[in-house]
Amino acid sequence: MFLIDTDAGIDDAHAIMMALRHPQHKVIGITCVQGNTKVDQVCRNVFRLLKVCKRLDIPVYQGVSTSLVGINAGPSFYHGNDGFGDAPEEEPQDYSALVQKEHAVNTIVRLVNGNPGKLTLIGLGPLTNIAMAIRLDPDLGKKLKDCYIMGGNYQGKGNITTSAEFNFHSDPEAAHVVLNELGCPITIATWELCLQHSLTWDTYNEIRKPDTHKSNFMLQIEKKTVTKCLNEKWPTYIPCDEIAMSLACDNELSQDSQQVYATVELSGTHSRGQMIVDWEQSLKKPTNVTIVTKLKHNEYLDLLKGSVL
Repeated sequence: MFLIDTDAGIDDAHAIMMALRHPQHKVIGITCVQGNTKVDQVCRNVFRLLKVCKRLDIPVYQGVSTSLVGINAGPSFYHGNDGFGDAPEEEPQDYSALVQKEHAVNTIVRLVNGNPGKLTLIGLGPLTNIAMAIRLDPDLGKKLKDCYIMGGNYQGKGNITTSAEFNFHSDPEAAHVVLNELGCPITIATWELCLQHSLTWDTYNEIRKPDTHKSNFMLQIEKKTVTKCLNEKWPTYIPCDEIAMSLACDNELSQDSQQVYATVELSGTHSRGQMIVDWEQSLKKPTNVTIVTKLKHNEYLDLLKGSVL
């Protein structure tokens, strides 16, 4: 069973499609956190996606709108002001009445405790909701099956600052809490893994070729970002959350990985939010994460292609 925590940008949308399409997994809830856009807009984006997938039966919960300690750069708006490329909805509707009354943090605690050892938690955005859930229930991880995270970096090269990846940089304290205190098996899909398995434009076009409602929806919300990438002559298209979701759907897609101790820098002037990996075990701490360094690329592409059918 999957519980997905998301900030609902365009890569989140495709990742959630992958989870909904996979026959071996059931999505029992989606919790929303601020990241790609404001948290209330994240909720609207999730409902918009679920409508496309004909899965409005899945409950959606609104979570936090600021970082764990209130130091927040705010939404990135990289994928447009609404996180979905500012692409207009074909039939706009008000989804506010569909948002569950329970706060997302309380939902995480309730669902984990109600399904001990059965639930996979997937973090596709800043980790604030999950960190706050740990603060409410310090034993949360003991009752999780496992956790998959898109975030962090292990080569010190950032995509939002000189040395920090976006999700971890958005709330470094939350990422620090999750890595150091969750305590269940954690698998991380880092920024480097996303770069390594970026898509040639021919492959991107092949994935978007099917004339389906889902594929056309992704083309619509990706249009602004894709146009920007092409205008700037990016050699490849870089999906991110799809990588983490592919591993959650099938951990056998991991072709190479390392179990290490990793934490998050909180105070560096230029390194705040960077994931720090103890490759040489100099800190003498037990391993707390599995960092995937290579995927079975063709199998990953199959998941991408199948999710929009």
